[in-house]
This record gives sequence, C-alpha cells and structure tokens, in this order.
Amino acid sequence: MNIFLTVLILANYAFYALLDLQALPVLIVMSLITYFSGMFIHGRKEKMPASDTKILCLILVGFEVSVLCFFKYSGIFHLPVGMSFYMLMAISFLVDTERGEFSRLPSLTEVLAYISFFPTVISGPIMKSKDMIPQFSSRKKLSLERLQRCLWMLAGGAFMKLVMADRLAAAVDKVYATPLVFSGATLFLTSVAYTMQLLFDFAGYSYMATAVASLLGFDIIANFNLPYISASPSEFWRRWHISLSSWLRDYVYIPLGGNRKGKIRTYINIFLVMTVSGLWHGSTVNFLIWGMLHGAGQIIYKAVSDRRKDTTPNRHRIFGTVLTFLFVNFLWIPFRMPTLRDAWTVFSRIVTLRPGAAYYYTYTFIFAAALLAVEIAGIKLNDGNNPLRPLPFDKMYARITFCVLVIATAMFAYFGSGAFIYAKF
Repeated sequence: MNIFLTVLILANYAFYALLDLQALPVLIVMSLITYFSGMFIHGRKEKMPASDTKILCLILVGFEVSVLCFFKYSGIFHLPVGMSFYMLMAISFLVDTERGEFSRLPSLTEVLAYISFFPTVISGPIMKSKDMIPQFSSRKKLSLERLQRCLWMLAGGAFMKLVMADRLAAAVDKVYATPLVFSGATLFLTSVAYTMQLLFDFAGYSYMATAVASLLGFDIIANFNLPYISASPSEFWRRWHISLSSWLRDYVYIPLGGNRKGKIRTYINIFLVMTVSGLWHGSTVNFLIWGMLHGAGQIIYKAVSDRRKDTTPNRHRIFGTVLTFLFVNFLWIPFRMPTLRDAWTVFSRIVTLRPGAAYYYTYTFIFAAALLAVEIAGIKLNDGNNPLRPLPFDKMYARITFCVLVIATAMFAYFGSGAFIYAKF
C-alpha cells in the first residue's frame, strides 16, 4: 500500500470532516461506489461490444447524477459541502475508464485520494481523472523554485480573497439587502462590485488551492485567465472557471455532437451545455435562467459572427469587450439575488436610472483600477493572458514586494464575510 496516498486520504477526510462532518459518509460512500463502478466498466470492456459498454457507463453516470440532483434539489437534506465539485470528478473517472484513458485500472486508494483531494474538494478546480490520477505515481519534487511559486500564489490568493473580495462583499451585501432604497446608479456600481467580488473570491481560492496542491507535488489546471477582457460570451467561458468549461466540453458538449452535426445542432448543444451549467450552479430558477441566457448569448454571437465574416476581427475588439462585460455583469444579478423578483427589481432600477440613496464604495473604484491595470498589461505585454508571475526571491525588490503583500493582507483584510462563494454550490 502506498503510504503517501494513505496519509493523503486521511488528511482529505480530516479536512472535509472539519467542514461538514455529517456529509463525510456521503463522500466516502460515493467514492467507493465510483471506484467499484469503474472497476465493473473496466472488467466488461473486453467482454461487451463498445456500444453496450457506453450504455453501461451512461447508466452508472446517470445514477451519480441522480444522487447529486437528489441532494441539490429535493430539499430533504442539506447539500454536502463540495458535492457539486467532487461528483463531477467522480463522473470524470467513470467516463475516462470507459474511454480507455488509463493504461491500468487505478487503485482504490488512487480513486479515493482523487475524489476527496482536500485542496480542490470544496471549490475546485475540477480535475479530470485522466489528468490527476497519473500524478499520484509521478509527483513532482519540491524544488526551491516550486516553493517560491507556491508562496507567491498563496499570498496573492489570500490578498484577493481577504482584502479584495471580502471588502467588496461588505458593500454588495449592504446594497443588495434593500435594493429599493438605492438609486439606479448605485445599483449599477454595486453590480460591478459583485462582478469583481466573484472573480477575486473564486480566483483567490483557486490560487491558494493550486499552491497547496503544488506543494504536495501535483500540477492543477489554472482556473482563470483575465475573463473580463473577453470580447464574446464564448471567449468568456474559455477564460472563466476554465476547469468547469473544460469538463463540460469534454463530457457534455462533445458527446452531444459538439459542432460536428451542422449549425442548428451546434446551437442546440451550446444551449444545452449552458443550461446544464446553470443547473449545476444552483437549485433555483435564477440559475436556470442565468445558464439559458448565457447559452442564448453564445448562440447569438456565433450566428452573427458566422454571417459577418469580418476580415479585420480586431476592429470590433473594444466594442465586443465592453458589450460582453455588460452582458456578463447584468447576468451576475440573478446569480446573486435570492429570487427573480429581486433580480428584476435591481435590473429595472438600473436601466431606468431610478432615484434613491447614493452609496459609492471607495474600494470599488480602487480595485476596478487595479484589475483594469492588470488587464491592460495582459493585453499589451502577454498576448491577452494573465501577466502576473512569481518574482525571484533572490532579488531584493521581490522580497520587499512579497513582504508588502503579506503586510497589506494583514492590515486590510476584512473578516466580516469569510465564506467562499463557490463553496455553497
């Protein structure tokens, strides 16, 4: 037995128990069911026609989806922490096994460690089994360079979460608690604050999760790449929550036919995938509509761009970026508000510029300026990709910068709202 994996599994379960002790048996049972289901699929691959194996896999995946839906939508039990994330990883294992992605069937300890991996179990990033499980037998050694990179990611992630996201949360919660009191201009500014809060909160967690996984010798997919510079709804989903977008592409969109069966079928598949994304994010009608509107936005953009055949695609880049940002920003309103009525109240007061109390939070402008500076640097210096890189600790300026970042986090951290937003899904 691999001692490291055994210790890792125990650490995973201890971490999970601290968050949701009552749900720990669910995690363990579903992990065991997933492993034995995968073993069953693997054992039947050489004895059954490929079509029958696919049907068998589909049935087993359907069972796991039904379990997730039961906890998510029935209201009988509370949704176990991180279940939406670890169930996607479990499904990935079943599908990858059916597709023959493994040279050998992963061991029980590998599957248990994969599904319950503590850096990612509550909020991702969502690792595919074919990418993660092989790393258990080929972990990277902790070099000095790797350690320095992890320290920067931990410090940066903590700053994004504790300072940027949680300070914005204070303003967002105050305004959205009583939207009828505030003016349309204030509500619009608050919607922008929430758009940034969501990014800083989730990206901050992803940075820290990636850093901890890297310290243990594992490489985790990057989850964000300047999503708010996207010039189309489709590009946004290539830059936002990349691990989920990649999972949906490989396990939903492509199996549905992707773009291989004509335009109409492509549009239908896009709409179905984004509807699934909405249902995955939450159990209320708000999330369903949020996902469907994202699907509609992608379809409209694709239909228009296919007809236009613009020979100078960069000509409309700025216009497309502004339009996409507004589209995404307004769709975060039903994502945030508890009911459709509340979401409509906020949206209608914004577009009609209704009068009311004014509340302009200083940190909204400060953090927006910082985000804009990073985005411009990414566009100008790094081909539109995240320009932030760990600095070498052998340079004095890097040490000073790191110390300033840590001190700034300690000084300006806001401890009134500590929960990660995506941990509830």
